[in-house]
Amino acid sequence: MEHKLIAFYEQTLSASEQQEVELWLEADANNKKIYDDTITIWKQAKINPEYKGMNKQKAWHQLQQQLGAATGSKKVYRLRPALWKMGAIAASVMAVIILAIFIDKPRPALYTAEAATENIKLQDNSQVTLFANATLAVASDFNKKHRTVTLSGDAFFDIAKNPQKPFVIHSGDVDVAVLGTSFTIQQNARFQTVFVHSGKVKATFQNQSVTATAQQKIVKDNSARQLKVVALQTNIEAVLKSRLLRVKDDRIDSVVQMVEDLYNVEVETAPELKSKKITSTYVIGVETPDQIIDGIAVTIGASWSKKNNRYLITK
Repeated sequence: MEHKLIAFYEQTLSASEQQEVELWLEADANNKKIYDDTITIWKQAKINPEYKGMNKQKAWHQLQQQLGAATGSKKVYRLRPALWKMGAIAASVMAVIILAIFIDKPRPALYTAEAATENIKLQDNSQVTLFANATLAVASDFNKKHRTVTLSGDAFFDIAKNPQKPFVIHSGDVDVAVLGTSFTIQQNARFQTVFVHSGKVKATFQNQSVTATAQQKIVKDNSARQLKVVALQTNIEAVLKSRLLRVKDDRIDSVVQMVEDLYNVEVETAPELKSKKITSTYVIGVETPDQIIDGIAVTIGASWSKKNNRYLITK
């Protein structure tokens, strides 16, 4: 891990590795200290012993003082210049020991879903399903006093009830707090959405806070930077879990309602088209609203247009 932290400092990681370290740093305050201490020791280890201007005897004297303070002793020993080589070796060994202590500290568990979904059972028996390209960092002190995780991407949560230990998800710049409930979090460039399937969910962003219950969703508009609660028109829990919107001989007006719920868009359909029926399958998180609306229009021989967040399907 220390090599990855150093590579992160030198900015030589890939984009996915960079994100992994960033999530690790955000998941626990102690991780930032581990990172800072690791980089400090690494920098010290790179210093050339012959570097001019370096007062070795003074540096060793300071180290002796620090050691004395740590053990309660006020006695300070000065080393002769001839002993500096031994002192340098001792300092190097100490740096390795300190680094080992930092590395052995508990770190957050990190889970990543690549192309497929990843099912996770947490220590408190909560169940999490990560969808493709999502990452979950679980705090090292999870389930002690609190239950805290950090999410990047989309995921379904079924949280074990425990009023004494609130479950908090850091999702981008929104904090989602629950006691025992099931919900899905969906993130994209325009919106962060929490779909509540059961129980109650509270979301906080800056000085805003809202609460939603089953068959509602919390939407954070990334442009307007506002939270709001919206009632769901359809039951899309199964769609969110499977990531598939399957329609079989369904009316257009019912299909577009699901699209509105899933993507936080508005879709207006010409009256003469609403009763038309289609059969198709759309992949959530892969196909965009534009692609889905286009697929619907092509299937029924219609045309469509878009203005801001509103679609119009006409004959």
